[in-house]
Amino acid sequence: MSKGRPAKKIPPVVIVYKKTAKGRKYIKVFEGIHSDDLLNSRKRNPLLPDNYEMVAVGVGSSFIESFKKEYNIK
Repeated sequence: MSKGRPAKKIPPVVIVYKKTAKGRKYIKVFEGIHSDDLLNSRKRNPLLPDNYEMVAVGVGSSFIESFKKEYNIK
């Protein structure tokens, strides 16, 4: 029998980003990672490179379909 609080499930973080300023948009879903880890640019090994431009960030699986529809991503 374990003590303490049960481990809570972290919702997925959905990011829409561009590799170049005029480039097309890409979508990436991160499971089990806090949104602060993605938005912090001072992290030693960032999950997204610093030269990528973040267009939109959403927390939750409902943002996957809405971002695909909004930004025309297949």
